[in-house]
Amino acid sequence: MRIDSLKILRRSSQTPPPDNRGGLLRLVALGTAFALAIASLGVRLFDLQTRYQAESAQQVTRASVRTRELPALRGLIYDRNGEPIVRNAPLYQIAIVPAELPDRDDTIQRRIDRVAIYNRLAEIIAQPGLTAGDIFTKVLQQSGVAPYRAVVVAENIPRETALYIQELALTMPGVYAQSVGSRYYPYRELLGNILGYTGKVPAGSEEDYERDGYDAGVDRVGLSGMEFLNESDMRGVKGTESVLEDASGEVIQRYGTTPPREGNGVRLTIDLRLQKIISDALVTGMANVKSPRGAVVALDPNTGEVLGMLGIPGFDNNLFTRGNITQKELDDLYSNPHLPLLNKATDDTVPPGSTFKIVTAAALLEEGSVDLNTVIYDPGVFTVESEIDPTNPRASKDFYCWIGLTGGLHGPQRLADALRNSCNTYFRKAVGGYKKEGIAGMGPDKLAEWARTFSIGDPAGRTDLSRVRGFAPTTAWKRATFGDVWTVGDSYNVAIGQGYLIVTPLEMANIIASIANGGTLYKPRLVRDVVDLNGDIVRSFAPEIVRTLPIKPQNMKAIQDALVSVVGPEGTARSVQIPGLTYAGKTGTAEFCDDIAQKTGVCYPGIRVQPSHAWFVAYAPAEKPTIALSVYVWNGGQGSAVAAPIAQRIIAEYFGLPLPKDQQIIKTE
Repeated sequence: MRIDSLKILRRSSQTPPPDNRGGLLRLVALGTAFALAIASLGVRLFDLQTRYQAESAQQVTRASVRTRELPALRGLIYDRNGEPIVRNAPLYQIAIVPAELPDRDDTIQRRIDRVAIYNRLAEIIAQPGLTAGDIFTKVLQQSGVAPYRAVVVAENIPRETALYIQELALTMPGVYAQSVGSRYYPYRELLGNILGYTGKVPAGSEEDYERDGYDAGVDRVGLSGMEFLNESDMRGVKGTESVLEDASGEVIQRYGTTPPREGNGVRLTIDLRLQKIISDALVTGMANVKSPRGAVVALDPNTGEVLGMLGIPGFDNNLFTRGNITQKELDDLYSNPHLPLLNKATDDTVPPGSTFKIVTAAALLEEGSVDLNTVIYDPGVFTVESEIDPTNPRASKDFYCWIGLTGGLHGPQRLADALRNSCNTYFRKAVGGYKKEGIAGMGPDKLAEWARTFSIGDPAGRTDLSRVRGFAPTTAWKRATFGDVWTVGDSYNVAIGQGYLIVTPLEMANIIASIANGGTLYKPRLVRDVVDLNGDIVRSFAPEIVRTLPIKPQNMKAIQDALVSVVGPEGTARSVQIPGLTYAGKTGTAEFCDDIAQKTGVCYPGIRVQPSHAWFVAYAPAEKPTIALSVYVWNGGQGSAVAAPIAQRIIAEYFGLPLPKDQQIIKTE
């Protein structure tokens, strides 16, 4: 939309017609005219000289000293090996300083001049939805508040367009083409949830940022992820330049300049090579079972450093940082029931299934409910009488071990056997008790305490990126929440990582890492150090110990050995052995009908058959672990068949070990 020029009516002065009488009069008139012309020329020259001097004097009078801010480059983000994983990329803007627009004494002519500028700008920029009227409105709103502050009227302008507008600056006073620091993320979804993105100062926070030295209308700030958490280190320090400008904005003289100082770089703990390995394995494994959601977290068990972390679905952070995300792109992100903007690795919560038996085993041993030689018999299925009507056989309930679903049984089991075979019966009876065999049971509240000891639900066991944590239920919680008593069935469920118990993939990775290192629970962290422009370390971060697990060395050794046997010839993960490498692991399959599964039609409340979510936790090498990881595939099926092969491929490629062709994950589509 153009703004129509104002039609202005002016009264013109009336001049008499020329005298056309005879020749003599013409000669006289010609002579007179010649003489007048000579005189007029002298007057004109004098007038021009006088006006030039006056205008020059006026320009000098109107000249002013301005202090310009010189923007500072934002520090980069690197992986643990110094590989840049973000880039600085200028974002071009068009801004108008209201006080520098044409300012003639004639009000109507002043408006005409400004309207012409708005129309021309709108035509040159040619952005959908940007009209001369929009520009007029933005300038008008600012002019009465802070007329000397630049008003950004268009963003994300092509460089060529910005340069062209800059060339026209003399014909469009008050209009500036400027660049601001923006970001480009070459790895997109691979690191989107970790890095986050930069953007404009959030609406409503302008004053807070202004107090910290930001120009809220121009500067870009970290809004999520590592960009947000490390804003103070990466923002840099602006420089200043003092210049004498004339009324047109031309620099007459430059004074002192303080150069800007580039922000510090942030080196993450993430290994980019491992992150790519994780992505390839997870994407392929999920595709084979048509799962829309999954996550992997890999930790250094000796420091708590996050070596790799990926949740699917993720998002391309470039959509936000450039400031031109489309409505369709926004709709796609917000309408996806699996929430791409939520980091699945840190903030997804589902029951852990049998991977939780690691915690249950430690709790049983340390509470004295069992010892390493305690034998509990698994018949495949066992019956528990109703607590309300124990004499009514119809009120009783059968509890199956997974092997009992196909008519099998594990028979007599010690703790190591139960972990290797993932025997549900052993852990159910040991926690919830079984009167027929005189087993009292440890009880659910003790198990909940140990879950928190292992960091489930504990804020100390999260990264700064985490917004969600797991939860371990208690008898008091159920009473307060549902007004109902805790049942033996509830105890049986939580003992094997089901029921009300929920965890995040990060929490499970931290649990297996603490077993790998012999009992030290570290706070997971993503930042290794802060470096200056020369690569010198400005600040480093030491490993932070949350607590030492109160597990006796002999019990810890027994659990470790049992987890190695899980990946051995007789374990539930025997199909994912790696030639040339001994490692430890635990399979898990969680049956859980969450709200998203209900919305997507995967399951419905009250049905017996629920979706199975695949889990696998592992560490390697078994003798001296350097990596611990958790793998989770939503609605993926059995942990041994889906999650375990993903972990196997990640570990093998991380250590550069080939897998037999029959064990390689290949996309089946």
